[in-house]
Amino acid sequence: MAHDEGIYATQARAILQTADWITPQWGGGYSFDRTIGIQWLIASSYLGFGISEGTARLPSAIAFILSVLLTYAIGKRLTTPRMAWLGAAIFSVIPLVSQYARLGTQDMVLVCIELIAIWTLLLAETSGRSWRFVAGAMFGWGFMIKGFMIIPAAIALFPYLIAQHRRHRHLLDPWLYLGFGIGLMPVIFWLGAAIQKYGTAPIQELFGKLFHLGGQTYQGANQFYYFWNVPANGFPWVFFALGGLWLAFRHPDIRALLKSHQTRFLLIGYPVTLFIELTLFGTKTHYYPLQLMPFVGLFAAIALSHLVHLYTEKKYTGAFIGLNLFMGAIAILFLVLVNKRMIIAQLLHSSSLRSSELDKIALVVLAVGLGWLSLPLIWILRDRMAHSANYWAASWLVTSWFAIAALHLTGLWGDYDPQLKQFLLQANVQEVLRSQPVSFIVDEKALSRDDRKTQLLLNFYTPKIGQEIENPKILPNTDYAWIDPNLAKIPGLKYEIVDVFEGWNLAKRWQQTK
Repeated sequence: MAHDEGIYATQARAILQTADWITPQWGGGYSFDRTIGIQWLIASSYLGFGISEGTARLPSAIAFILSVLLTYAIGKRLTTPRMAWLGAAIFSVIPLVSQYARLGTQDMVLVCIELIAIWTLLLAETSGRSWRFVAGAMFGWGFMIKGFMIIPAAIALFPYLIAQHRRHRHLLDPWLYLGFGIGLMPVIFWLGAAIQKYGTAPIQELFGKLFHLGGQTYQGANQFYYFWNVPANGFPWVFFALGGLWLAFRHPDIRALLKSHQTRFLLIGYPVTLFIELTLFGTKTHYYPLQLMPFVGLFAAIALSHLVHLYTEKKYTGAFIGLNLFMGAIAILFLVLVNKRMIIAQLLHSSSLRSSELDKIALVVLAVGLGWLSLPLIWILRDRMAHSANYWAASWLVTSWFAIAALHLTGLWGDYDPQLKQFLLQANVQEVLRSQPVSFIVDEKALSRDDRKTQLLLNFYTPKIGQEIENPKILPNTDYAWIDPNLAKIPGLKYEIVDVFEGWNLAKRWQQTK
């Protein structure tokens, strides 16, 4: 997926090709607008398992598994073991989480690092001061992965660190600050080496990126962006989580439970503070709230557990009837849409979807429709079923799991440019890419955003890169080249076209006519 995933995957490959572990580079240039931690992890994955999509995404997949386990471990200390495993299960099927578990980006690794810091702070309360060393080190490692985005997470810990200081006394322990210093060593080493090589440019670009992000918006996002985007990307679990948050404040049994654990300032204070920070920050993207999702899972577990209790006790029957009817109506609508696929295309505001893509989307819609239809059916048959409350709760999880499994199995998540894959599998293209180095003839200044994305992907999927050339009058030293759509239109240039993808010409050695 261009840009971010493609950038990190390609920069990691450049690390191995050039043996330069300091410079984030691709396409003949370099940029220090991002830190280099995720590129190091992906490059290490390449070293162990070869260069491919799967190995580029392996660090995120490992971070996802660890994050699920850490959500359980944290939840066990903040709530109860039952809520903890339910919260971890919910976290694993939140749509945004499941998608980024298979993307070669910084975000899932950052979540994992933040959860390690929280978990070790909790361990330090009962299991020894040395755990604070690990918590402190996570700040430096988080900066190496995501740059300044680790700072909002550190600030979000203040309600817990300050309000409960008398109990845990984390802030007075030198082990915390020793870990902080040691954790920053990779950052200091990398920046020092980069400054020695490029002068002050790395520092200027890093801080320039911070100020740029602080002052821009994402696709016209305003201050209310997260109020609709987070529920959309976390549906339906964010709505459960809001119920769990209300219970944490208002329900006496839940309040007593959290007070007995003495961690309500962490369970509530951390995600609420982080949400406020993200809302106030200028740049708003759909993936920044990924950091909130472990707590969304835990709060959703509180709400779902309470609903199971009410279901079993046969309380608020009218509310259950309304909820089941609502979900059943949505399920029937989805099942109707499966047979009206052109309506799906209209709903997605896309008239260019192929029949095969619509079939894949219809399969996901079918999985969700059948899953949610089971909710009112279980409710109707509740008097004839033992443990129907547990089956009802499980239907929510199973529906999310099957929908996400369908998204991954169909390639809707994971194979983000199937047309490019089909193009690269053609025999004439394969023959060139497997056996020949291919140069890039590119006028960077004239490229559109879409052309730049295509360039990035072609760069990653071209095993042997020749030269990077901007002037079309300069012949590459290799026999083959990708020529950007603008330069390919220049009259008077003769070359043999092997094939064309979205205006990019894969051409055999070419020359200018006299």
